[in-house]
Amino acid sequence: MFLQSHSIMTLLLLILSLFLKSSSCQLQCSKEILDDKEFSISMTDHTTAESGDCIWIPFNLTFPKNKVTPPYKKIWFKEDPQTNVDIQVVDNMKLESKNTFRINGLPRGEYEYGFKLEWGCNQTYIFPKRLRIYVSELTRKPIVRAYPMKEGQAATLTCRAYRLCSGRSKVHWKWTKADGQSTVQHDYDYDFHFHFQRGREISRFHLTPKADDHNTNITCVAEYNYSIVTERTVTLTVEFPPQILNGSQCVVEGKLLVCVCISRGNPLPPITWPFASLTEYSVISSSSIQTVNSTFTMPAADYLNSTVKCISSNGLGQAEIVIPIQNYTEKYGLDGSQRFDANLPWITAVSFSLNLILLTSLIICAYKRYKNMQKVPCDREENNTYASLKKADVQEEYTTISPKPK
Repeated sequence: MFLQSHSIMTLLLLILSLFLKSSSCQLQCSKEILDDKEFSISMTDHTTAESGDCIWIPFNLTFPKNKVTPPYKKIWFKEDPQTNVDIQVVDNMKLESKNTFRINGLPRGEYEYGFKLEWGCNQTYIFPKRLRIYVSELTRKPIVRAYPMKEGQAATLTCRAYRLCSGRSKVHWKWTKADGQSTVQHDYDYDFHFHFQRGREISRFHLTPKADDHNTNITCVAEYNYSIVTERTVTLTVEFPPQILNGSQCVVEGKLLVCVCISRGNPLPPITWPFASLTEYSVISSSSIQTVNSTFTMPAADYLNSTVKCISSNGLGQAEIVIPIQNYTEKYGLDGSQRFDANLPWITAVSFSLNLILLTSLIICAYKRYKNMQKVPCDREENNTYASLKKADVQEEYTTISPKPK
């Protein structure tokens, strides 16, 4: 009986204790009426930045320290007071951190931030002042170093990408060939090295260029968080020795020998024609990009060979080609004497046939004219004979004889 009554008393005391604690909490968590004049924040009301930049906002607070006691929270929110983006807990007033708000990079756009304090139990004060941030597009581009290269020799391109508050960059290279097609170069295609130095991330791209890589574009692309992308493009300069192209040829045009030689190289490779012993000839040269075009002209009868040599050279080498003269032996002998045209027999045959037809036509016409001239007198003779049978001659042959008088 005694044990049962003791248990009841213990239970009652426990219930009473819980009730008192609950009442105490409710008293402590009751919201105070705050005076706005006791709260203020000093900071800029607007600022500008580039996409991905670190944004530092210094500010100073004024609040009643007899009411807002540690531990309390300093909270920055974005747009809505319920959307917290930065929280600092102050446990000791003497160890309070500096009042600086840092934003770790933003994409392009306009943003609004606010500040509030929280302390005690459900005690909150939202400062009415707002911070507006205007973020423009990132203008800082990677720095790409590309020095003149030589065909077949290993070369290195270096890309230095800025490190932004939005995070480390992911760097890749994009190569645009002469045909306009772009391809992304991956690690297994080329050799990459990547490291961080003096606030920039560095990527090195190793390659062995070819002549066709000259004047192609290569781009260093740096990608960050929030879909922030920046890039820089450089044009490759590749030096290479002369290459004589397939369009080079020599032909005989009428009485002239005309030779064309086309060479490509970087630096531009001038073209020479080894005709020191000749005096009557002309050379016209032109160039476009890395191509040189030279035209040589002279009287065909003055040239005694069946081939012509073209020489092109620059500081990296020399190229030469022996060009055969097309149709040379058909028009000119090996000694330079002019031959009859292969079409001459055909032309002679046609000419003879035309002359024969003309002569035949003349003979026929002359014969017909002669026949016509002979036909006219015959007709006249027939008419006269017919007339004589009717008139004078007949009358004379049959005249009447008168009788003589007795």
